[in-house]
Amino acid sequence: MTNDLRPSVVVVGGANVDLIAMAPGSMAPRVSNPGRVRIGPGGAGRNVAENLARLGTRVTLISAVDAGPLGDWLLDLTANAGVDITQVARVPGRGSYYVGIQSDGVLQWAISDMAASESLTPGDIDVRAELIRAAEAVVVDANISPLTIRRVAELAAGPVCVLSVSAVKSARVLDALDRSSLIVLTSAEAHALTGHRAETRDEIVQAGRDLQSRGPAAVVITAGDQGMVWIGSGVTWAHAIPPVTADSTGAGDAVAAVAVYSMLTGIGEDRAARLCAAAGAMTVSVEGSTHPGMTRQALERYAELAKSL
Repeated sequence: MTNDLRPSVVVVGGANVDLIAMAPGSMAPRVSNPGRVRIGPGGAGRNVAENLARLGTRVTLISAVDAGPLGDWLLDLTANAGVDITQVARVPGRGSYYVGIQSDGVLQWAISDMAASESLTPGDIDVRAELIRAAEAVVVDANISPLTIRRVAELAAGPVCVLSVSAVKSARVLDALDRSSLIVLTSAEAHALTGHRAETRDEIVQAGRDLQSRGPAAVVITAGDQGMVWIGSGVTWAHAIPPVTADSTGAGDAVAAVAVYSMLTGIGEDRAARLCAAAGAMTVSVEGSTHPGMTRQALERYAELAKSL
């Protein structure tokens, strides 16, 4: 029996090593372009777990990573951020890597080798059923297979948040929407899931309402320069906070983490939307997939900054 009264969350999804190349301007094709390369921890589920831990939540990550030394390094950093990694499997010969190329802070190309997390089966989830049922909330991302996502949603007793990860992978979450409480995605992913155009604010809200009709009580959609929208009992738009973009990696994962945190702590939809926008702005202001200073106090300061713009 633990006396720890912090909310408990189980995150099931991708954990990987990020290799990010950043060019200061436009790039010429088929030649060597000057720039910088960084290596760091990443993965949608892992990033959400770290952000939640930094916000004071008890978090357990269920994932699988390569059994090599880079996997050791990845998990050490994740554990040092406060995440319980005891449920992460080590899989020899399976990839857990993401390579992205950015120009002027904007992602141009990316390849994700998530074979390790994709190897998780419904049986792997069943042996962790008690842990999932006991969680106050469960987060699951589209880096794992549709059948495994569905099994996670079936076992969860608390609210389920699904992350569609990318337009290419988003269809993996469709069969879990009827058991979800929250979905966090981009406007491009909303278009991929619904078939609706999702470019103007009205179109984005229409796509969000379509998704909401399939199960989730809340739909959070990020839309670049247009900001982000929280569609729940009402519709709340939060303005984008113009940051000095150092690295575009992980912004959506920070938004998802704060959306889950807001749901767990009873923050109202209007305030939650503003804190989510602040989380995205904080994350892109530093190099790396997460912000080491992610706290409730820092989010509040960023949200106040947005009000003054």
